[in-house]
Amino acid sequence: MKMKLYATLSLVAVAICGSVTAQRLDHAPGSLNTNTPQPSVFEESQTAPLESRGGGAVVWSEDFSNGLAGANPSGAWTVEGPNGNIWRIGTTAPRGAFTQNGERIQSTTFANGFAKFASDSANCTWSGTTPTALPVDQFTSWEGSLVSPIIDLSASPAVEIEFQQRSRWCCSESPFLLEISSDGGNTWPTSILSNEGNPINQGAAGSGTGPTITETRRFTMATAIAEDPTNVRFRFRHNSEAGSSHYHWQIDDINIQNLPENDLRMNFAFVSTTGRGEEYGRIPSSQLPGTMNVGAEVFNYGGTDQTNVVMTCTVLNSNGDEVFSSVENIGNLASQATIVTDENPSLPALPNDLYTATFTLASDQIALDNTPDDNSRVRTFEITTDVYSFDNLGNHGPVAETSQQVGSGSFADNSENVKFLVMYDFIDTYTATGIEVVLGDQTAPGSSIIVSILDTTDVLSTPSVVNLPLTESDPYTITQEDIDNGIVGIPFLSSVELDPNSYYAVASLFSEGAAEVFILDDTTVPQPGFSSALWIPNDATNNQNFYGGNGTAWSVRLTSLFNVAVETRPALDGVTVYPNPSNGIVNISTSRAGKLFIDVMNIVGEVVMTNTFTGVTSMDLSGFASGVYTVRVSDGTNSSVHRVTLK
Repeated sequence: MKMKLYATLSLVAVAICGSVTAQRLDHAPGSLNTNTPQPSVFEESQTAPLESRGGGAVVWSEDFSNGLAGANPSGAWTVEGPNGNIWRIGTTAPRGAFTQNGERIQSTTFANGFAKFASDSANCTWSGTTPTALPVDQFTSWEGSLVSPIIDLSASPAVEIEFQQRSRWCCSESPFLLEISSDGGNTWPTSILSNEGNPINQGAAGSGTGPTITETRRFTMATAIAEDPTNVRFRFRHNSEAGSSHYHWQIDDINIQNLPENDLRMNFAFVSTTGRGEEYGRIPSSQLPGTMNVGAEVFNYGGTDQTNVVMTCTVLNSNGDEVFSSVENIGNLASQATIVTDENPSLPALPNDLYTATFTLASDQIALDNTPDDNSRVRTFEITTDVYSFDNLGNHGPVAETSQQVGSGSFADNSENVKFLVMYDFIDTYTATGIEVVLGDQTAPGSSIIVSILDTTDVLSTPSVVNLPLTESDPYTITQEDIDNGIVGIPFLSSVELDPNSYYAVASLFSEGAAEVFILDDTTVPQPGFSSALWIPNDATNNQNFYGGNGTAWSVRLTSLFNVAVETRPALDGVTVYPNPSNGIVNISTSRAGKLFIDVMNIVGEVVMTNTFTGVTSMDLSGFASGVYTVRVSDGTNSSVHRVTLK
């Protein structure tokens, strides 16, 4: 099954972009696209079960050993919503056309029953025990909730909810919500994404998307129930608005327990050269500003106020020597309060090296903290001469690195010209000569990549314009050697001098028959929206091409390492372009075997049309103005250039 990674995103905000070349995206200083639900616990890079943190005394529990009738002190569960009946209590693993055997929750008490929402199963037809997925046009995004009885928590209002879950979804946003009500379920003002931080379409080991896991999640209820703790309900809602009904959601072993008295948490931290939240992994020394924007989100999860809270960021070089630091005195932080620190310490001269930034918390009560492991965060960044990368693959050091593969085979009906865009910010002139791409191991020889640089104003216009590169490469055909190396460097046809501003570096991916090309996406650090973006040729469902909310980091790296010399490239023989001059229809034929790539450029070098063909093809240029156009035909290594006059 191919996956669609992105939900439809509104581009209304982009309309404010003016006509200035390479429009800069301005975000609030230190703002991050972490999608941190409030009140909740945000876990970065969660690749293993989140173990129970040992909260206070349990005041309410449910293990589903009595089905919907309830094995709790308050009464029966109910189901709501047009598809609430998909919720079932039992011991049978979920099944479906896309759900593998053995994806049952491994909760503490799964043997006596657990709750499941088998959305994949409901979107199948069945022949005995064999499921068949419904056609795409019959696919339903299900809406259904499993609702608790009314619970009186007036004796213990400072509580958290803990539960074990196993979840998997595709192909849009996660649909799994924990919602809390303090008016008996009349309204549900608190809505929390229950599996924040898990990768989309995580599958069985070896699938390339990471294993599904049984995990324990904990969220505070104190603020959500403060208005009336006598009339509390919570529900597990499968949200149809997310557009995701693959694959399943399983819940078990729910506890409501007292909050720990002392529990400071650092939800996330950031080290940014732009002040807008982007955390570049590799930064050319020429693009280092005079200050570094550093900060963290600090959450007092505990039941008592914390006094004299201090956040410290210390940056060390690879030898362990301190090169700079930042200290912010937060002061007192009330129970359930959150604050984001935001400092801009001056930078000393930083030679090329790998640097580690460690963020730590202190307070008068820190020695009593219930979960000391979440009182710190670590970030790394590398100063380079030539390479500028958004991803930090291979450099995360003490932080558990996570990634996923995406590419020409990831999007249904979009195996040709899928564009992965990364925004780079420049404070000084930079000469770009090519792009490096980290390849996924699902890449096959014969697939190809074209790299380019686009003006952000063009990309962020409505509709998005992606056919006017400032520079680009010939198509590059992937070899087995490239795949074995795990990385490929592709030079532009000509270098380009980028003035201070923001630009998109682009890798356009093309399949060749069954041979697909995949790149790695660094999912270790949450990143701001629009920094990693996607453009696909066809999306009939959402009627758009550009998606700007990845929140992670494509491994599309700018470089000035290549010695670009276009005149040394060998010619491609056996290509004929006719007639010339033309009234608009241009025919292209070749005696060569295999797929060839076509770029049509106007007199100022802008690419106005692209195509691929085998043997012979025709292109209709009648919609363009009269004049001389350049038609370049390439096999990924050699190229043939022809001039055509449109009458």
